[in-house]
Amino acid sequence: MRTANLVLRMTSPTVDRQIGLRRGFTLLELLLVLAILAILAGLAVPTFDSMVSSRRLLQSVERLQNELLEARVQAMKTGQAQVFRATVHGNSYSITPWLSGDEDRDASAGATVMTAGGVVETERTQSGGVAASTVDGESAKSLDSDVMFLSIDTLVDARNALEIQKSGEIAPMPGTPAPSVSGSLSSPLLLYPDGTSTTAQIILADIYGRRMAIQVRGVTGRSTNIRLTAVDPSNLPTIVSTAGATP
Repeated sequence: MRTANLVLRMTSPTVDRQIGLRRGFTLLELLLVLAILAILAGLAVPTFDSMVSSRRLLQSVERLQNELLEARVQAMKTGQAQVFRATVHGNSYSITPWLSGDEDRDASAGATVMTAGGVVETERTQSGGVAASTVDGESAKSLDSDVMFLSIDTLVDARNALEIQKSGEIAPMPGTPAPSVSGSLSSPLLLYPDGTSTTAQIILADIYGRRMAIQVRGVTGRSTNIRLTAVDPSNLPTIVSTAGATP
């Protein structure tokens, strides 16, 4: 019995050390774990970027829809049409009062008119009339950096063609879609004081090929958005740089 106890005391430290060694990790095991983590991180980063880009596309669509709605309300409020124009295959656009040359005849408070002194905004006077107040310059807007206007198709009707002609531009034949050229300004999308608008479809795309369309119905002037089938990103045109340019 004493011999057995002596042998157990002699072997116990050795057994403890072996158990302690088995509780650790070898250098090879640590390197293997790090390699697996690096692979998983490499797979997760593109997925995260894609999710962020998808969210930006949706936000750009919703923001543009809200701005078109605000422009429609502004047109009905002031009695002056508003116009949306954008750079095809770019991400810059503008929504401004439509200046065709005769808006000063029926201008109401808040309308923007062209005078000999330049572009001015009108305001209501104490007597109830309308007078010019301050100069109002155009303000350029832009989508998120990885979102672009893939196409902007407007259906030119007789009213739209007449307004375009009055502004001095060449109008397409009524009933035909206005052509769009990469890097150029889109045909005017007009929002009229009676609540109607130009019938149009605006397609936005992100760098991953996801697409969404804003469809504007001319009879009501209201817009809806739909998701379109994604396309191969390699087939997308390069986003046109419009630094310093105003649509």
